[in-house]
Amino acid sequence: MGARKKSGTESPLVTERLPGRTIHHNGREMLYFSGTSYLGMSQLPAFKELIKEGIDRIGTHFGGSRLSNVQIDIFEKAEEELARFCGAESALLLSSGSFAGYVLSQGVPAESRIFVAPGTHSALWKSFHPPAEMPRSLWEEQTLEQLRKYRGKAIVLSNTVDPLFCKKIDMSWLKKATDPERITVVADDSHGIGVTGPSGAGSFASWAGSFPGKTLFMGSLGKGMGIPAGYVLGDTNTIKTLRTTRIFGGSSPPNPAFLYAWLQGRNLYEEQLQKLRRNIDLLHRLTNTDDHFHYLDHFPVFHCKDPDMDRNLLQKHIVISAFNYPGPNDPKITRVVLNALHREEDIEELVVGLGGEV
Repeated sequence: MGARKKSGTESPLVTERLPGRTIHHNGREMLYFSGTSYLGMSQLPAFKELIKEGIDRIGTHFGGSRLSNVQIDIFEKAEEELARFCGAESALLLSSGSFAGYVLSQGVPAESRIFVAPGTHSALWKSFHPPAEMPRSLWEEQTLEQLRKYRGKAIVLSNTVDPLFCKKIDMSWLKKATDPERITVVADDSHGIGVTGPSGAGSFASWAGSFPGKTLFMGSLGKGMGIPAGYVLGDTNTIKTLRTTRIFGGSSPPNPAFLYAWLQGRNLYEEQLQKLRRNIDLLHRLTNTDDHFHYLDHFPVFHCKDPDMDRNLLQKHIVISAFNYPGPNDPKITRVVLNALHREEDIEELVVGLGGEV
């Protein structure tokens, strides 16, 4: 898939603060084109002020159960707004994306047969093994054939976007299955929510309207949204079922101050999304991106055709994403990641680093 294993051992760059448009390492400031904070919320001053305001108004953390006889209203307010924003009937907020996937796995019929797409994140389910080194087109063909033979309830697991190799994910092939209404699509939109879709609401509305069966979404809000929390989107009955599970009742909810900041700072998200999209357009205008990258339209991640591009750019004090994933013995994946904090001159410097002119 265009990647190869890293030669030698390269030490990570250790820093004392979260990167924004730059990273500080050994007393030097370098441009930073990595990470998953696509909207730049982690270092946006106005958003940090709202978090502080949320701490003052609500407190630092609610360590109790959402089923307690004492209820904190911020959680339901945020769930109602998240469902409205994404176009879902209901939403459930949890402490992380990984935990959201685990809770979701508890609330579906046990007799369902599970089909897992290549590249699906492990957070999506409690126990599965996605097909290794299989082209997605071949997996779709084989899965469709199995679905035609298997007539029971089925669950299809998939990401909504491939943030590693920047490949489009299309699930319309499921319409060809026999009795497609028996199929539940469970999708991880961690890298889409906040970034993709007309208003940054992710893909739930478009996916849910594309399949005759049920559509459930889960994911992390810690990437584009900059909120340390996980979520599930779906129909009201499924969300009610998840609320009754013991694992949900026995867990603590996400940090309420971040939810407060999101509710109060919706305009900040809109502004950051527009800045991000301007940065994406600028990179396309300043360089022939087809020469260097695999990419998706309007998505801030660019998979490098040269897996060692990071070494050349690092000499020019530009840091991009480059590491073996998902484990140390897996191939090296090298990418350029834009965020909304980048300035025009930052992207111009990146283009010069790639050998271009501005």
